[in-house]
Amino acid sequence: MPNAINKKQQVRGFIWLLASFFVIFSILASVIFVSYTRTVFNSADLAISQTISMYDSGGLLSTSDKDVKHTQPVYSNSSTRTETWLFDKNGKLIIDNNVADTRQASLQKSLQQAIKFDKATMTVKPNTYKFYGNYYRIIGFKFKKNAAKGYDQIAVHGMVTVNVTDTINNLNNFKKVLFWSFGLFGILSVIVSYMISRRNMKPILKSWQQQQDFVNNAAHELRTPMAVIQGKLETMLTKPESTVRDQSNAIILSLSEVRRLNSLTNNMLTLAKTGSNMTKIEKEATNVTQFLDDIITPYQEMAEFEGKKVTLDVDVTQEIYIDKKRIHQLLVLLLDNALKYSDEGATVSVKAGIEKKKFVLSVADTGRGISDEAKKHVFDRFYREDKTGNRQTGGTGLGLSIAEWVVHAHGGKITVSDNQPQGAVFNIILPL
Repeated sequence: MPNAINKKQQVRGFIWLLASFFVIFSILASVIFVSYTRTVFNSADLAISQTISMYDSGGLLSTSDKDVKHTQPVYSNSSTRTETWLFDKNGKLIIDNNVADTRQASLQKSLQQAIKFDKATMTVKPNTYKFYGNYYRIIGFKFKKNAAKGYDQIAVHGMVTVNVTDTINNLNNFKKVLFWSFGLFGILSVIVSYMISRRNMKPILKSWQQQQDFVNNAAHELRTPMAVIQGKLETMLTKPESTVRDQSNAIILSLSEVRRLNSLTNNMLTLAKTGSNMTKIEKEATNVTQFLDDIITPYQEMAEFEGKKVTLDVDVTQEIYIDKKRIHQLLVLLLDNALKYSDEGATVSVKAGIEKKKFVLSVADTGRGISDEAKKHVFDRFYREDKTGNRQTGGTGLGLSIAEWVVHAHGGKITVSDNQPQGAVFNIILPL
């Protein structure tokens, strides 16, 4: 993938992740703050509501239908932490001029100068106001005519209040904590978003590179047999008088390349399907001894013609659930490779057994073996240890990739190791 596209995708992913984190944290912070605010004001609002209910039940409020009782409200209600401020017809706070406590008298006079009755407080729910450096939850109400007196004065309006200065201070401190927490999480979000965007690009870049390698290798593998076929056909066209017998070698070679092309395209189609849901494993109960014997028998006969030997050793008495078609394909690929890369007199051994509640299958040969470097890449697509591209073997480098997919599709594992004294061993372990 070009670097420009890579950077662009990474930046786009980074922005989307950062925006997502920002939205999530913003919603979370808002929910926490609103919930906390409602919680801290609940007790104050409940106390105010109880006091209003007390006046209403006494028939003092103008909205009450009960008989008016000439009662003097209490200025301070310590049990509910509420205070009732009374106002005359001019909206002036009524205070007790006979208070002996100098400090309390001074406070009342200061409040009288700072507070005037505001009709904006005549609301259904209490609101927060600031008076004389303190914060109060307040709700206003109106008395019935001549229903209430405050310190020998007729009270027209009243406000039930709760001092929430400490609560407001705590709320402001909570805002600061929330703000700094949001900032800290914002920094962490930037870091995490950057790391995730880089990490997310790795499989994309790997897939892109694999796709490029696959296309390049496929083009190379297709180009060679097509060039051979084209060359042979063009040669035959230059000799129109020749018979089929005269051109038999060219025809045989062309047919061989056609078969190779057919095998290559089938393998490429199989690998293309492995990355999708188009190919599924269909397991069924299988008699392993009979199943393996049917596969091995033709190869035993073929090996005899080449001066080689194929043996089978099965130690499985129970039925195994496998996809017979895919395991057959797997064994064919391994046996083809084992015979293809073995010289005359070599032995290919196929063994099957049960170990630690696992079905174990191995294909070992006494052929040329596989180098340590090749073992690292032997299951890669189009990989061949013979870089010269020997046409005699007819390999395309896709067989072992397909074999690995078959094993992984069964939830198993395939490995390759050295055989002693020479050759290679492919071990397959499948769960029962």
